[in-house]
Amino acid sequence: MRSALAVVTVFVGTVTFFPRVAGASSIATDRAEAAKLYNQIQSINSRVELLGQKYDESRVKLDRINNEITNTKATVANIQSSVTKSNNQLRADAVFAYVTNGSAASNNPLFSPNASNIGATNVYNQLAQGNISSAIASLKNYRIELTQERSILANEDSQARNAAVAAASSFHQAKLLQATLTRTLGQVKGKIATYVAEVAAAAAAKAAGALRSARPQRGFPAPPGDSRAALAIRAAESYIGTWYCWGGASRRCVDCSGLIMLAYDAAGISFPHYSGAQYQDTQRVPLYDIQPGDLLFYGYNGDEHVAMYVGHGDMIEAEMTGTRVHITPIRLGYGFAGLGRPRG
Repeated sequence: MRSALAVVTVFVGTVTFFPRVAGASSIATDRAEAAKLYNQIQSINSRVELLGQKYDESRVKLDRINNEITNTKATVANIQSSVTKSNNQLRADAVFAYVTNGSAASNNPLFSPNASNIGATNVYNQLAQGNISSAIASLKNYRIELTQERSILANEDSQARNAAVAAASSFHQAKLLQATLTRTLGQVKGKIATYVAEVAAAAAAKAAGALRSARPQRGFPAPPGDSRAALAIRAAESYIGTWYCWGGASRRCVDCSGLIMLAYDAAGISFPHYSGAQYQDTQRVPLYDIQPGDLLFYGYNGDEHVAMYVGHGDMIEAEMTGTRVHITPIRLGYGFAGLGRPRG
């Protein structure tokens, strides 16, 4: 069950809470207010998760760009080395022809058969200087190409950094909203808090019922102990209690896609650190065929949040700032995009 009173971590617009006059609300009004509050919190949390994954996407893009830059530099260095080596060899051959007055022309494919008739000086000028000029021209072309590629990569790098900064800025703004929401919730009487918890419990029960209805004749068998799914589940469960943090993928802290990446990496399956990319890298499966180890995605094409199904109607997730990795009943309502099964 998603914690309705947990930390809210991102600004999504103005959320207005109207104070209530004590004793003026009926039970029905209180329940309606609690349901509205629960939906607002769900919406805010979804935006939090979306921005967190966009932050991860920016980091993945930045890493890719840096790798491209490194590869480009290495390629150009190899080209420059080859050109330099060729120029040096060409000079050596030309000088040798000059010293021998072209006598080695017949043994050197660089020189024409009538090199001795042309004269050593002309051989040097025509062959050495001409080919060096050609080599320099080629090198200049490579440098122009490199400059263009670096310009493109620098632009992409700047865009990725800007995206990460924008996400961090949203995260900062969220802390301001968190304080406001915390104060508002602190003014809510225990009765309303109880009703909010009831709404959350009802949503979890509805999801569990939908799962049971989807596969009424089938149980929830555990995967074989040595399967990749089982290995991934055990790895994910080893992170229970680890704090959530944006972009995290370590024992110190993780985010939702970071947890999945680490869990399946332990099982020999590589995933990028972004839920949207993990969605693309998995096979779509219907709800009635859900198996432990399958991934539950939220948001458009899984770009908002990801969790792992562990069986018996439960999933493990790194949900949002202020929470720890935990096992919770699956959510099939707000924002649910579908299931994904790792390939291989």
